[in-house]
Amino acid sequence: MNLRKKLIIQYVRQFFGFVVVLFVCLSISLMVLGVRVTNEEIAADPSRLSASDLAMQLNAEGDTIRVEKKVEKSVAAHNGWMQIMDEQGKAVYTFHTPADIPTTYTPGEWIAWIQTERAAPYHFTYWIVTLAEKKMIVLYATPAPEFELMRQLLVSQPSGSKQATEGLQQNFSRENAWYVIYDRDGQLLEQWNHAKASLRLDLTEVLQTGQGQKNTPQRIISRYDQESGKTYVVGLHNPGFQPNAAGDSVDNVLEDALRQLLVIMILCIVFIGSWYALRVGKPLLHMVSWIERLSKGQYIEPVSRNGRRAGMTRKGKWKSPFAVYKDMFDALAHLSETLRMNEQRQKDMERTREEWISGLSHDLKTPLSSIFGYSAILETEAYEWAEGEVGQFGRTIREKADYMNGLIEDLNLTYRLKNNALPLVKESIEVVEAIRRITVDMVNDPGADEHVIEFRTSVPVVHAEVDPSYFRRIIVNILANAIKHTPAGTQVLVSVNALEEHAGFAVAISDNGPGMDEQTQANLFERYYRGGHTEEDVSGTGLGMAIAKQLVLAHGGEIRAWSAQGKGTTVTMTFPRVTPVIRKD
Repeated sequence: MNLRKKLIIQYVRQFFGFVVVLFVCLSISLMVLGVRVTNEEIAADPSRLSASDLAMQLNAEGDTIRVEKKVEKSVAAHNGWMQIMDEQGKAVYTFHTPADIPTTYTPGEWIAWIQTERAAPYHFTYWIVTLAEKKMIVLYATPAPEFELMRQLLVSQPSGSKQATEGLQQNFSRENAWYVIYDRDGQLLEQWNHAKASLRLDLTEVLQTGQGQKNTPQRIISRYDQESGKTYVVGLHNPGFQPNAAGDSVDNVLEDALRQLLVIMILCIVFIGSWYALRVGKPLLHMVSWIERLSKGQYIEPVSRNGRRAGMTRKGKWKSPFAVYKDMFDALAHLSETLRMNEQRQKDMERTREEWISGLSHDLKTPLSSIFGYSAILETEAYEWAEGEVGQFGRTIREKADYMNGLIEDLNLTYRLKNNALPLVKESIEVVEAIRRITVDMVNDPGADEHVIEFRTSVPVVHAEVDPSYFRRIIVNILANAIKHTPAGTQVLVSVNALEEHAGFAVAISDNGPGMDEQTQANLFERYYRGGHTEEDVSGTGLGMAIAKQLVLAHGGEIRAWSAQGKGTTVTMTFPRVTPVIRKD
């Protein structure tokens, strides 16, 4: 898998991971919010709970019904009581239920009981819930003394006696209650314990009655007597009133919860963003630091204080943030090593070039000195030279000039090969015979008389399209190199073999000399490099093997060398497909 696909998969996976984490945080926050709202409603007024919220506070264990302690605590705090009945109206759970409350209800009794006029002592709320796959009726009641006070007020009015009025007022004072009486037109007739009573009937007070307003400062009920045309209003302090409870409390809880949710989301984003930045940023910063070092010529990967690679564990495994960039780190490591080797090669090239220039200057200066010397001898008039001596001087001058000309031609040829400016004039030749003749010429060369040179071939005839002169130059350069850089008595073998299915032919020149060291083998085909196996003569341009390689490549072939110290050297050249021979009888 390439780096692009890895990065796409990594980022998609991290994006979905971020979404999942955010979703989990939001879900947890909403659950906490729901629990807080439910708890606030339970504490403020259990009657405001929905059937589903209340069902979550009930548990059925066999025939036993258990109610959460916080619900029972809130019921007790409101001086209320609770019953849970099955579908037949039988109470299966009671809490703080007064003795006068029935434990079994018939349908008619249930309807009559929950009617406000008949159930004067209590405010009722009921729910139908499902527990253990059974429907249950939950009844919750809180004291309603205002109904009893209203009854007393209505009873005392017909008599109008002072004693009845005083007794009524005492009862109202005991409950910290008040009453107001209005005539048919809504004008104030009488009030007790309510100094701020309106002179005319206030409908807002009349409407604040029954089950509609539960969390109010006062509980107010009203009755209208059609015979007298009077309206009676009774009110008393609501002991269960909580200024910040119920709706206001829930709103506050929602505001607090939304604030907390916003904080949680911000913290999640900051945390996940920081984690993501560190996870993604560390590898990128490491790569940037590495590239900066490369730009400064420092071809070494930055390491940690303990000397380990930044992305590696102690066990040598990739850390997860770095693992996805492994290919890039490997590429940077390869680039660093390549740049380091190129720099070292450039330094070696500069050094060998300087050595080559120095050697070439020496190689040119030596024959030039001979030419200058013999020319001066011929020029002097102090002596009379015999004809044989003049001829000898001339031959020496010509040999030295030929040597210098060869050096210059080699230099010119290598630059033409480098710039692909060497035209080859190819023609079909029989290469086996051509190589055999070159080998024979080298055997007869006085410089090779101390070497054992042998020629072998596995095919009698091979025809190919080559440039004869440059093809000869290839074989001569490599064979001369083998002779020059090996000691006397070395065996040199020149062999020609056909490749499979007429794919071409191969020429191998091998010797059993001392072999080359790694540095010489690595630079064998480099220009200007003059190395060797031993401390032999290193005179020459240092271009022979480089020229041979470029000429092989110009012919569409390949060249490679194998060598090991103490085991000799083999240079193998392969050339492209042979030209078929058409015989004419």
